Amino acid sequence: MINQQAAVTSQQSVIADVSHQVQERDIQSLKHGLHAADNNSHKDEFKKVAKEMESLFAYQLLKIMRESTGNLSDDKKENGYDTYMSLFDMEVSKLFADRGLGMQDAIVNWLERSPGVKGKDVYNKE
Repeated sequence: MINQQAAVTSQQSVIADVSHQVQERDIQSLKHGLHAADNNSHKDEFKKVAKEMESLFAYQLLKIMRESTGNLSDDKKENGYDTYMSLFDMEVSKLFADRGLGMQDAIVNWLERSPGVKGKDVYNKE
């Protein structure tokens, strides 16, 4: 019983680490994209950043939905299930962003209308 609890705790720790690493990578990618868009002011860069933001939003949405529905289920999950589902959610969120959820145009328009706002200002709120 103690070994099972230790395994579950270890698995939850790994899942939290993977999720944190994915979020950090996505945020760093967004920062880089916004900085490049500021320097070059190309619409393509704005579109890339908007697509990544939409993908991150979709990932968070799927993650929260899965957590809330997972608590309702009495099914016993096998080892690695949460990790697999997290990776699956990341890929699905990328597909959502490829097809578009309708946020990309609004984000691009906002970035284009805000020429005085620099990418570093968005993230470095002191």
